[in-house]
Amino acid sequence: MKMTAFRIQNFRSILDSGWIDVDDIAAIVGKNESGKTSLLKALWKFNPYNDSEAYVIDREFPRGKRKEKSLEKVVATVRFIFTDKEVEQITSIDESTQGITGVEIERNYKGTHSYRFLPHDPNRDFTLKWVISVIKEGFSELPEIASDSFKSQYQSAFSAFLNQVSQNEGSKFAIKQAPEFKSSLHAFIQTSEDQQVIQRLHQSIDEVVIELGEKPPFQQAVDTAHQWLPTFIYMNDYKIFTGTAQLNQVQQRKNTGQLTEADKTIILIMKMADLDLDDEVRKGGAPDREQRMLDMNDASQTLTDEIAHRWSQKQYEVMFQADGYHFITFVKDLHSKVLIPLEERSQGFQWFFSFDMTFMYETDGEFQNSILLLDEPGLHLHGSAQRDLLVRMKSYSKNNQLVYTTHLPFMIDFTRLHNIYVAEELKEQGTKVHKEWATAGEDSRFTLQAALGIAWSQSLFVGQYNLVVEGVTDFWFLSTISTILQEASLQGIDEQLVITPAGGASKVAYVGTILHGQKLDVMVLLDSDQEGKNAHEQLVRQWVMENKYVLMLGEILGMNHSCALEDLFSESYYLEFVQAAYHKELGKKTLKLGKESNQSIVERVETALKVHGIEHYNKGRVAKRIMKDLAQKNLSDLPDETVKNFNQVINAVNQIVQDWKKR
Repeated sequence: MKMTAFRIQNFRSILDSGWIDVDDIAAIVGKNESGKTSLLKALWKFNPYNDSEAYVIDREFPRGKRKEKSLEKVVATVRFIFTDKEVEQITSIDESTQGITGVEIERNYKGTHSYRFLPHDPNRDFTLKWVISVIKEGFSELPEIASDSFKSQYQSAFSAFLNQVSQNEGSKFAIKQAPEFKSSLHAFIQTSEDQQVIQRLHQSIDEVVIELGEKPPFQQAVDTAHQWLPTFIYMNDYKIFTGTAQLNQVQQRKNTGQLTEADKTIILIMKMADLDLDDEVRKGGAPDREQRMLDMNDASQTLTDEIAHRWSQKQYEVMFQADGYHFITFVKDLHSKVLIPLEERSQGFQWFFSFDMTFMYETDGEFQNSILLLDEPGLHLHGSAQRDLLVRMKSYSKNNQLVYTTHLPFMIDFTRLHNIYVAEELKEQGTKVHKEWATAGEDSRFTLQAALGIAWSQSLFVGQYNLVVEGVTDFWFLSTISTILQEASLQGIDEQLVITPAGGASKVAYVGTILHGQKLDVMVLLDSDQEGKNAHEQLVRQWVMENKYVLMLGEILGMNHSCALEDLFSESYYLEFVQAAYHKELGKKTLKLGKESNQSIVERVETALKVHGIEHYNKGRVAKRIMKDLAQKNLSDLPDETVKNFNQVINAVNQIVQDWKKR
């Protein structure tokens, strides 16, 4: 099963973190002493790899909350979703488990896990209807050989027993009274055949008691789900690897259970290179030196092929050499002849090497079905090496979910802003974890601002006056039509206004806010679709940006329905280029749009293409053809409707720029 969200309460500085959604990877960003480590440790102890790591109430319960202190207090609550196979297994337990797709589990200071299934719990007790049906099916009918007298007395006794079960505790009463009911049957014997009937009845009653004694559906579901519970692995210190050793001595310490940390790293390196310690000790005393050298060269190449491409700072190769029992690991730069022992490489390289080797080994072995919790990874690495580490972490998260904390800008994946949370300690509220980083304290959002600034400084130009649009196609259309208008001696977009594409409606709020935070004048232009409306909500209600600087296309054009920037073109003009862009897929078929009055032209094109089996619409593919056509156009070549629509948008944008200039 896969974790979808978690919540930490009553742990150190955390009174209630709030719910934190988790995909394959999540980053918790914040300054030192903001509660990031406490968050990970509380989650780790929910189900640690080493179960001796229990919650310690005397040391970990929040200070100043002594009156509320209790072992029953919940620390970690985690939500999971089941895989398709797990859903199939859970729903096969009982009728009441049908429809269950996940589970929410709490763990308190006592160490007890409490389960709540989603969207509903199965039956916690066997229903009376089920108990009665099991008893009737089990021993209500008698064999034909029973005497008439036995049958008559038995039916009367059975009815009385069934009535008592119905009026009392169901399965509990039936199990408790079953021995007495069995004993009473001997008084009904009239013939030798009745004696045989008694033996069969006793067996049937015993079988029913066993069935009634099974766990109720809820407990069966709990036991099943508990087997799937992922192991939580917490790492905040990464061992530096040693690449040199006397192998016979390592073997002796291994055989006596006295391995050192350095011994363990040597063995791990050898395993990753497909070398066996015992074999190498044996070869160390053997006379065949040539074969030993060949083995070392082959192992060197094996490990180099596996890991060398992951470190972009320098290309390198791993080389093993062995003289007798003396084993040494060299790391040689690809274009250098100098052999440097692993432990003499830079601290950053050693850190990356040890981190990567450890995870490569452990996530393929005992750490499968794990959730990895990394506290401040990459502290010793250069910025570009931190980027390497971020790539590796994405790879780790394919098989094991990963949550990490950081205050390093290069450890932020700005292309996945929905997976980033800010941790900050608020007065009287303790540590809170949330996504509204633009409204967080200056120190708390510094890392994100720095990360976004680094990324954007490499790809964006900004000025004092800025217009943020959703995508690059919006930028193309606005800037090109503006140029056509200016060439016709008409008003285009103010030349001092810089247009910045955000890469999607969901990112407009982030880009707009960060530019605004740099004391720049910023407005945004949004499509009047659901994503645009969501971005408007973020900007105006959550991010405290003035409503007049958030322009909605529908309001500018006087349209009440969903519309995108592509709606500024006439329908016939836009459709002409959709047909041309998809001529291979459509062949001789003519694309016809529906008359849906509440959809944008982009949405209508998507629907029309699906009719012809084209599931994914790439509007950038169409935009490129339109741009090529516009490069050859004069203003008089454009439909009046198109010119009118673009003029309305450009005038609305320019009016704001003029207001800025008047201040």
